[in-house]
Amino acid sequence: MRHGGAYPEDVSSASPGAAGVDPSVPAGVVELVGLAAYTELAEFGLLAARSVDAPTLAARQALADGAARALTRQHALLALVTDGSADAAAVVVAPFDGAFVDFDMRTRTDVWAEGLLKGVVGHGVAQDFCRTLAVGVQGHVGTSLRTVLERPAPGREAEAAAGADAEAVRLLDEVAAADEVLASRLALWGRRVVGEALSLVTTFVDARPHLTALAGDSARTLGVDADPRAWLVSRLTAEHTRRMDRLRLAA
Repeated sequence: MRHGGAYPEDVSSASPGAAGVDPSVPAGVVELVGLAAYTELAEFGLLAARSVDAPTLAARQALADGAARALTRQHALLALVTDGSADAAAVVVAPFDGAFVDFDMRTRTDVWAEGLLKGVVGHGVAQDFCRTLAVGVQGHVGTSLRTVLERPAPGREAEAAAGADAEAVRLLDEVAAADEVLASRLALWGRRVVGEALSLVTTFVDARPHLTALAGDSARTLGVDADPRAWLVSRLTAEHTRRMDRLRLAA
């Protein structure tokens, strides 16, 4: 099933045993790593782009640092299932090439702060999705995957170890605190963006059996007796609310 051009249907998921891909890793885990790695690549692109037109030199530097860290995280993810070659990385990530095209089209904005929040919310939901599915991955690969995907709550004191969006979260917090009108506008924008992001990740679940299976595994691991799809949406919505609370933007 294809939903609004979310990603190309004609690209098959990378299978274990493909050139440079660890044959001992289940196909579903390879697929999850591919999505997580692609999300980090997308975050790199957004943070790098927002750094170019950031309002201050300090903000430009901070976002550039975040973009660099996104690539570091992507490389760490790909190293879990590949031999580190560019060809193997391309094989793993390729199934999700263009995955955010529809989301980007529906959330276009010329406002710098809105563009930055779009990345924090949209990519944040995708990253929460990957972390949630990783709960159900067993063995040493699962442990390593969760270690790479886990990130502490963003803040000045944690930025070196936090996710690639830590600087973006701090900058948005400062912008919102300084301008109540903009803060209200960003709160409304965040609600719009999260709706589109949740639609995107549920499309992944509906269209990709491996990810659907991992969602069920995660729910069982956490002792949840509920429909995995509904549980995922509820969990991701709660994570979004916490993210907006950290920004002091009512979700």
